[in-house]
Order: sequence, then structure tokens, then C-alpha cells
Amino acid sequence: MSTEIVPIRSDSPLYAGALRLRHEVFVVEQAVPADIEVDELDEGAQHYVVLEGEEVVATMRIVPYGGALKVGRVAVRKDLRGAGLGRRLLEEAIRIGAAQGARALVLNAQVVAAPFYRKLGFVEEGPIFDEAGIPHTRMVRVMA
Repeated sequence: MSTEIVPIRSDSPLYAGALRLRHEVFVVEQAVPADIEVDELDEGAQHYVVLEGEEVVATMRIVPYGGALKVGRVAVRKDLRGAGLGRRLLEEAIRIGAAQGARALVLNAQVVAAPFYRKLGFVEEGPIFDEAGIPHTRMVRVMA
């Protein structure tokens, strides 16, 4: 399997694969309501995917957020979790943020995933909050 990260837009044929993976991870596994998983930010977001053959096995999206970039919808196929794909996606987000001159990367992490993001330089900011019935914490990585 390649760990190449491919940038796509919402009009790419690979976008359907990213949505299928997100549906599997968020709606099926985590019971996020399907009507909020895809939102108004998706169309203009920059999406990134990792492929195994023709199949999307990991994905994330990045959207402008003031002078920062907001990372979201990070999903890795269940049988590949722990293989470093999430880390590779976030390292790519950090590289993109630096290249675009973003002052920070921001994300809403599920509380159980906060240690993963901490290892990549993200710091919790503010109180824990509920998003789609799942405890989340806002995390920020200030860019050097």
C-alpha cells in the first residue's frame, strides 16, 4: 500500500470514496447523524486521501479558518488504524499550513483522540464540548 497523500477537490471522482469512508467511520461506527457528517464546508474544502489501489483508506479535509487552517473529518479505515496513516495525514496538514503561512492549525478532536494530536504538537484549548453526541476538545497547533 502506498502512503502517498493525494489532494482532491469535491468534484474529484475520489471524493465519493472519501465520503464512503467518512460514512463508515463516523455514521456507522460512531453513530454521528448522517445529515451532519457532510456539511456546507465540504464543497470548498481541500480534501486529502490515501489510496490502497483504487480504494480510499484514509482521508481528511482542510478549510480556511481566519488566519489559520481547520483540519477535520480525519478518518482511517478500521483495519488500518495504528499503521501511521493518521499521523501521515496530520504531518501533511502541518506542511500545508507552513507552506500557506497559516498562523495555526485548529481542530476539534474527539477526547479519546487528544493524545494522538498532542504527539503532533496540538494543545487543548477551552472546555470539553459535545459534538454529535461525542465529547470533543478544541486543539490548536501554533505554527513556528
